[in-house]
Amino acid sequence: MTTLSGTPLLHHKIDVCFGHFDTDDNGSIDREDLLTLGSQLLTRFGEPATSPKGTALMDGMARFWDALSAVADLDGDGKLSPEEYRASMTGAFITSAEGFDASFRPLAEAVCALLDTDGDGEVDEQEFQAWQEVFRTEPADRAAAFRRLDTNGNGKLSVDELLAAIRQYYISPEADAAGNWLYGPLA
Repeated sequence: MTTLSGTPLLHHKIDVCFGHFDTDDNGSIDREDLLTLGSQLLTRFGEPATSPKGTALMDGMARFWDALSAVADLDGDGKLSPEEYRASMTGAFITSAEGFDASFRPLAEAVCALLDTDGDGEVDEQEFQAWQEVFRTEPADRAAAFRRLDTNGNGKLSVDELLAAIRQYYISPEADAAGNWLYGPLA
């Protein structure tokens, strides 16, 4: 998967996600940003931090931060610049299939479990849009993303489909891949 390293498409996708994680908009990501994002998701979905879903999400955020900072915080300041984040996502989590599965997939699974509020294995458009709202995706882009990801048009995404789209967003070199619409159009 090293074909993605350094491509403008990859950089753009990573930069979009940097904006999701930089919850205080100070131009860097730190542990508190990830925990704040997790708390915002729990609040939006009415899930207690002490529930199994809440614990999995917050643990996933903390583990993801630990993995990111271990490979990217080269100056040891406890925060990641956009450049450090891009380098860590590219090197440790995207060009390495094991890195994505070991460090990012558990967080993605916890997010999907939270979105599946009724436990039916599917995420409907309202649940998807609530997630995207917390991630500060533009309203029109949220709707467009859901339509693109709902390839069979049934108004729902299976948790497996959503996990596949998250993975595709981070590793697909194909500009027209459906998963690239996860947070709206890339252009």
